[in-house]
Amino acid sequence: MLNRKKVLVIGDLISDEYLYTRAVGLSLESPTLKAEYVSKKKQLGGAGNLVMNLRALEREVCFFTAFNDSTIADTLKENNVKYFNLDRQHNIKSRFYVSRKGNSYKYLQVNRGSILVLSKDDENRILSELVRIIDEYDSVILSDYRGGFLSENLTISTIKLCRSKKKPCIVNTQLSDWGGKKDLKLKKFENCSLFILNEDEEQFYNLRSESITTLGSRGCKYNGIIYPPRQAKVVDTCGAGDSFTAMASLVSLDNSLKALDYCNIWASLATETKGATPPSYELFKSIISERYTTKSRNC
Repeated sequence: MLNRKKVLVIGDLISDEYLYTRAVGLSLESPTLKAEYVSKKKQLGGAGNLVMNLRALEREVCFFTAFNDSTIADTLKENNVKYFNLDRQHNIKSRFYVSRKGNSYKYLQVNRGSILVLSKDDENRILSELVRIIDEYDSVILSDYRGGFLSENLTISTIKLCRSKKKPCIVNTQLSDWGGKKDLKLKKFENCSLFILNEDEEQFYNLRSESITTLGSRGCKYNGIIYPPRQAKVVDTCGAGDSFTAMASLVSLDNSLKALDYCNIWASLATETKGATPPSYELFKSIISERYTTKSRNC
């Protein structure tokens, strides 16, 4: 069933920082929470989380993005991810957790960074490299976290290239953090193969391309049919949409019942761990083998 082995991911990388602390009381001078440092963890977020999900699924991945932190390059190399990078500022999300009496709460999130503006030369460099390597890959994901990497011209040109090469081009875009916005400009994604939306984004969707709407704990919707979820012991829903998209890039919707079951299962497993942490492929395969009488040879 997972017959696509090599995936090209193009999009905005975000550095996710998790700082864990322990509550020690309140300041005497003001109602300020006091906490002591426990530990810190850094992960690849945004389109980087998609990349890590695909690596967890034992796929070969190439990542086109922008970052200016050598530790990110080290992480990609350690995980055998090929990459093309514009050495530019990237976005960082720092999440501060405070624990007390065995419970941990996200107390504050601080976002840093600015919108990347690609020059014509940047776009030409990226497209030239895409043309050179695209034949090596089975599918392409455009992961738009509105960080600027997927400019209108680059997006339109990439989708046109995918169509000419008959490569599936899957789009995932994020409406979160938009607050009271009344519009979601999607025209640049016209003619993609598949668009994956959440329910908030669905109200803005006006493209002719096929789409899947993720419904959280209710599963997902495709062609007006709701595909039920796997029941999960939810710990954190962060990153579940990326996990769903990663799996969707590997399956064919010719058998939509099985394909979307795979997507729902992988996404549900992502909710059972804290933070945007990819699920266990071994656990996924054990669930699939129990659910289906014949285990897919392509898993």
